[in-house]
Amino acid sequence: MDAAALLALVDVLPEQRDAVLERALGIDAPVASAPPGAELIGYHASGLAPVCRMVRDVPIRASDVFVDLGAGRGKVIALVRALSGARVRGIELQRELISTAVRGVELEHADVRTASLDEGTVFFLYTPFTGPVVREVGERLRRVAERHAIVVCTLGFTLDAEWLRARETDAFWLTVYDSVVPGVAPREQVRVDFDERLERLAYERR
Repeated sequence: MDAAALLALVDVLPEQRDAVLERALGIDAPVASAPPGAELIGYHASGLAPVCRMVRDVPIRASDVFVDLGAGRGKVIALVRALSGARVRGIELQRELISTAVRGVELEHADVRTASLDEGTVFFLYTPFTGPVVREVGERLRRVAERHAIVVCTLGFTLDAEWLRARETDAFWLTVYDSVVPGVAPREQVRVDFDERLERLAYERR
């Protein structure tokens, strides 16, 4: 699905957009997904609106490397790639999700606790794990931030780390954090001109 087709979803009722989108992406059929291990969460698809909000608010640009930690069936990376042109990586532990992923999207079968994260500039987590795993992955992200500035976006939960600074927002589910590490230049703030329909999708309005 390309950007034009995604943005055309503004003409669909907000409560129907995700169903229409997932049907178009070929991931509307149910898939069994139990939690794959201790402190790990089973599959749940991200909504269109918060992903659009993330692309707009970060903003994600073509020069970014966007990494979805616990990518499920690839819905988020498909949207981010289409809307921003960024390079995308989806890391997913469950093979059954990878085998039913969005057509044309490649997911990496790996554990985020050991997969390489070094190139990432924007990271996304939709409650993929809890407890000690959150802390372990957070420490891995901090090590990336010691080399270059990163943005960490969470959906449905918050992170508490001294090296992360949450941005002020009126988003209910989405939190955007900038890395703040001594000796590392902050992320360059540049304006990205997105289609106005992206904002309408981000706020779940017609």
